[in-house]
Amino acid sequence: MAALVHSSRATAACSRCHLVLRLRAGARGLSSDVAARYEPQRLHPRLFEPSEVVSSWLDPAALALLQDVEIADLTDTDPSSVALRSVATEAREIYSFPLLSPQACRMLVEEVEHFQLSGLPARRPNSMNNYGLILNEIGLRASLSRLQAAIAPLARAVFPAEGRSLDDHHSFVVSYKPTEDRGLDMHTACSESSSTHRPHRSPSRRVRKLGRLGRHAQRLP
Repeated sequence: MAALVHSSRATAACSRCHLVLRLRAGARGLSSDVAARYEPQRLHPRLFEPSEVVSSWLDPAALALLQDVEIADLTDTDPSSVALRSVATEAREIYSFPLLSPQACRMLVEEVEHFQLSGLPARRPNSMNNYGLILNEIGLRASLSRLQAAIAPLARAVFPAEGRSLDDHHSFVVSYKPTEDRGLDMHTACSESSSTHRPHRSPSRRVRKLGRLGRHAQRLP
């Protein structure tokens, strides 16, 4: 399951953001080394090609939705109304739509599992998850930057203020099992926009959720 969440900029949250950014900057040397060492071991090299993202990663429904939003921008039609007609409302200001194709989901899961067998070091993505992998650090930053750019027009259409600028990303996967991390409770992401996708092998799970944090706190099934 996927989520694009726009959070408010509280002062305390911003101070934590600055700390997180400093910590990430200190870890970039390690991530570059890991990405370079993993490059000859990649299972699906196509995943690491940014030019393949739009044509190979996105679900046809997502491509159609993005095209409709683009046409609305070009024809002076309200892109927000066009976008909201094409997404499902999960709760107040939280929307869902198909994002990745079944093939992209499968390849991404297989690549993560393949990396975990490589023996290379992997930092945990955050302080809340004990199991996971930062995708940027295995060489996927460029591809995920292209994915972010592809969905940016939709973010702007649904959330004109918060979604107007998506300029960086901390992309990672997490794992939940009965004997390991079992879930993640409601929390606020330390960013203007948080995007999460569940690359499940089942097509019925290929959903992306769009939501805004701030005034409304909600748990979703």
